[in-house]
Amino acid sequence: MCRRPMRRENGAALVEFALLAPLLIILLMGVIEFGWLFAQMNEIRHVAQEGARWGAVSHPEIDGIGTEDWGDLSARACAAANLPSGTTVTVTGSEGGGAKGDTATVTVTAMVQSLSNLPLITSFLPTTLTNTATFRLEQPAKWTGGSTTC
Repeated sequence: MCRRPMRRENGAALVEFALLAPLLIILLMGVIEFGWLFAQMNEIRHVAQEGARWGAVSHPEIDGIGTEDWGDLSARACAAANLPSGTTVTVTGSEGGGAKGDTATVTVTAMVQSLSNLPLITSFLPTTLTNTATFRLEQPAKWTGGSTTC
């Protein structure tokens, strides 16, 4: 009788894992980067909406500032959030005494921060995130517009 030699498969699983592990790691890092990008986008959207809310209401008793002017609305919005350095907050329209019913806009622009800095992943990410919120004044504006870099 002729016996066929037995094929050994002792290292097959290890070789398959070694071939697929880099792809799985890159996929996992991509999912994490996307989640981080989404969190940054939500923070920027929140700052734009909060800046618009503050500008629309322009309530003099908030923060105990009394009846004096609020000052630069973009600086207030910038200081109120945890934004990455280099973020620009711009407020346009109805600055310093706009009438009730006028509209103004808060625009927040930030550079995207990467967790992994892997070129394969960051090449698919945008370089900047921008969000804009337009609001109507509910009271005469007590703030000034402008642009602030956080």
